Amino acid sequence: MTATRGTAWTVGLYSWDVRSGDERRAGPGGISDDRRRALDALAGALRDEPPGAWGTVWSVHLKLGRRPEYDYGGLVALGSHDPQSGAVTVEGP
Repeated sequence: MTATRGTAWTVGLYSWDVRSGDERRAGPGGISDDRRRALDALAGALRDEPPGAWGTVWSVHLKLGRRPEYDYGGLVALGSHDPQSGAVTVEGP
């Protein structure tokens, strides 16, 4: 953990989440301390969703304090479940 301007932050984490193709429904999501596991979790979740679903993996840090919150850094990867071919892809930007 490192301190920044009096605020404690955790080591690097990765947030992943899935959205339905029509964006009306949020799908599964999670947090991992391992980049590869977050990418694999996104790919697995997309395979379980109907074609058209998409998702993201973001670099995050947990800001510790009275009201803990995630501080989102850069986009790590985008994923999709292609509605035409049914293929699932997860790629970095």
